[in-house]
Amino acid sequence: MNSTPVFRRLSAILPGLVLVAGLALSIYDFGGLAKMLQNQVFDLYQRIEPRKAGAEGPRTVYVDIGARSAERYGAWPWPRKRLDDLVAAVRDAGAKTILLDMPLSENDPTARAELLKLWGSLDTLPSAYGLQMGLSELPDYDREFAALLRATPTVMSFTPGKTSIGAPRLPEGKDFVASEGSDARHYATTYPIWRAGIAAFEAAASGNGATLPDHTPGSAVRGLPMIVNLGGTLYPSNVLEALRVYRGGTGYRVNVAEPANGFAIGMEPGIDRVEISNADLIALTSPTGCLRLYFGGPETRVEVSAADLLAHTPGLPSLDGKIAVIGVSANGTERFYDTAAGVRLPSGAIAANAIDQILEGAFLVTPGWSPIAEQLFILIGGGLVILIVGRFRFRWSFLFTLVLVGGAGYASWWAFQTHRWMIDPSLGSVTLIVASFTCALMRRLHSEEQTRFIDGQFARRLSSGGLAKMHAHPKLIQAEGNIKPVTSVVVGLRGFNIIADRYLEDPKAYADILNRFFSPMTKIVQDRNGMVDRTVGDTMYAVWNAPFDVSDHASKGCDAALRMVENLEALNEFLETDALRQHLSHVPLSLSIGIDSGLAITGNMGAILRFDYGVLGEPVSFAAHLQRNARNYGPAIIVGEGTQRAIGDRYALLEIDLISTPRHPEGRRVFALLGDPIMRANPKFRALQEAHALIFSAYRNQRWADARRAIAECRKLNGAIPTLYDFYEARISQYETQAPGEHWNGSWFAGRI
Repeated sequence: MNSTPVFRRLSAILPGLVLVAGLALSIYDFGGLAKMLQNQVFDLYQRIEPRKAGAEGPRTVYVDIGARSAERYGAWPWPRKRLDDLVAAVRDAGAKTILLDMPLSENDPTARAELLKLWGSLDTLPSAYGLQMGLSELPDYDREFAALLRATPTVMSFTPGKTSIGAPRLPEGKDFVASEGSDARHYATTYPIWRAGIAAFEAAASGNGATLPDHTPGSAVRGLPMIVNLGGTLYPSNVLEALRVYRGGTGYRVNVAEPANGFAIGMEPGIDRVEISNADLIALTSPTGCLRLYFGGPETRVEVSAADLLAHTPGLPSLDGKIAVIGVSANGTERFYDTAAGVRLPSGAIAANAIDQILEGAFLVTPGWSPIAEQLFILIGGGLVILIVGRFRFRWSFLFTLVLVGGAGYASWWAFQTHRWMIDPSLGSVTLIVASFTCALMRRLHSEEQTRFIDGQFARRLSSGGLAKMHAHPKLIQAEGNIKPVTSVVVGLRGFNIIADRYLEDPKAYADILNRFFSPMTKIVQDRNGMVDRTVGDTMYAVWNAPFDVSDHASKGCDAALRMVENLEALNEFLETDALRQHLSHVPLSLSIGIDSGLAITGNMGAILRFDYGVLGEPVSFAAHLQRNARNYGPAIIVGEGTQRAIGDRYALLEIDLISTPRHPEGRRVFALLGDPIMRANPKFRALQEAHALIFSAYRNQRWADARRAIAECRKLNGAIPTLYDFYEARISQYETQAPGEHWNGSWFAGRI
């Protein structure tokens, strides 16, 4: 087609660039786009199939200091005495372990020391001494709360990523965190700031761990760090601490997976699990030590209002032998977080979910080989999509793309449902769909360009059926030259130059005559699956078997030529009427037609940006030579030897000459086409054919007298060709004067054609 080199290169490169971009995004995740797509897929999976409670049911209860508690007892933070009462109520309800998910980092505003600071300016009042004495006799609620923590299996919390109140200090660690395989500090999430709890409370509690890190509003919570790095020291999360205290564990082992030589296919270096020593508990993590949260449905979330516990409301869910997580969901404003499950939960409820998840061993893991599988899916699947789109119609290729995408989605869902593997099909699927549409778009643009080229080249050359065939099969047109057998028919008007002078001052009439000639001739060609290659002056060039294959093209060319001769009568009738109108003599027109068959070069030719489909070669040039010299032979239609061999004995062909050229020094036979197969069977034609054989036998053997006698006999026969006989008598006269030579075979040298 008439494509620019830039467009052809873009058509080939652009779909591949889509695959490269998909692979690069899978490997480097620019802007977190791949992670965002992945999260959306796995969030959907969790919503379709949330975590189910184990056989024992939920083993964690969330105690909420929320809106109801704030309405009854005031907003958070509560006085230490009320918090002491809540923890005692939870303990008395049977909780085996209590996790305080909120960091207690501020002093109790109702403590004796704080009240004395507040009322220290009352020294000037008469009753100031008595008031101060009364305040000094108040109990030390911080000390009482620390005692309660010491006597109860409790876990305190600190907040990573949050600014410290007062001078920063490291939280108190309760048990040693050991690294196995490599130093876990290289992979655990590092926080430069943190907010620790009150030292006395951390010292009194059985455990102390990191709560949900300070979170960016609007982003969903999908993971919870199990190990954090604060100032070069590893700390466990409060979830792990609650489990350690619950199971009586004695420390942590953080397993770090690293390939021996620094690189291994299917292994991403980092933390892969955290074990609680002597507790038979393992938390599988991401390489940064983060637990991928698998949220359960409503039946897995047991929640109790702190207000109901303090009021000893009957009918509350049992806390007996369970882990109680005390958290805050309202401290004047809501403290809820978006989650992968599509529900908003407070930090304590998220911690309770994580505890149950670890106890049940319901872990969402990303196999080390999954990134490679995802990238191979992009590479191989994308390559197949590009190949299929390039070969088939878009509806089938897009269906194939959807099958690949659907297969990847089903495989991902099956892996999640069966093994809880997180294998991401989203980026690969998006890449394949974009590659498919890109390929289809480029193909569409190329198709439109092909359509424009075909319309520009063939709309006037081919019949409507032939044009439709070219639209359906544009590859029939070779972009480069192609050699194929063709039949060329060149048609010109005899005598038109005589009457043309009459119309030079009337160009409309001049053009009308040519239109009356070319229009029916063009229809005759196109009705027989031929192509009108071009028109030059009063000459038309037609060709068969190009651009698409035509069976028995030589016979179709001969049949078209015979019909053209018959059709000229209508034009002569018009010219006769017009001559009478102008009081001029009528000069009838006739045709000169040359036909030849053979191998020709077909394809787009011309300037790179202005291609023109053409047919060039010996059949075209020789047919044009026969057309120009047909008047010397008399009959309208002169046929070359190539066409004669192709049609055999089906038409009435009469040999009339042997023409030699530099390419064919031995000569090429030419024939006069006098009629169709019916004339071929006429006895009068056979008699004429036998008489002509006598002429050429004597002529080619230089028996000039015998040749003249044979010509004289032929003039008497029905169908005789006087012009041809005059032509040969002139040649014989020339050869009688100047003999052609001993080795002459009867050919007439036409020169370079």
